[in-house]
Amino acid sequence: MENDEHQPASQLFTVRVWRGQDADGRTEWRGKLRHVPSAEVRYFQGWAALIPLMLDMLRRHNEQTFNSQK
Repeated sequence: MENDEHQPASQLFTVRVWRGQDADGRTEWRGKLRHVPSAEVRYFQGWAALIPLMLDMLRRHNEQTFNSQK
């Protein structure tokens, strides 16, 4: 079993996407983003929302990890 000091500085996410309709009846992509280590789940509408959502999850995860190591 590896100890925490030798784990890579990477994170694992799963992304599930599907087509939905917006309020005007237009087709749009929707999705579910899951941060695997913490099991946190967030939903998004439109591709443009995915990256900021992922960055926010990474930022919060890094802050929690840093604070728990103090």
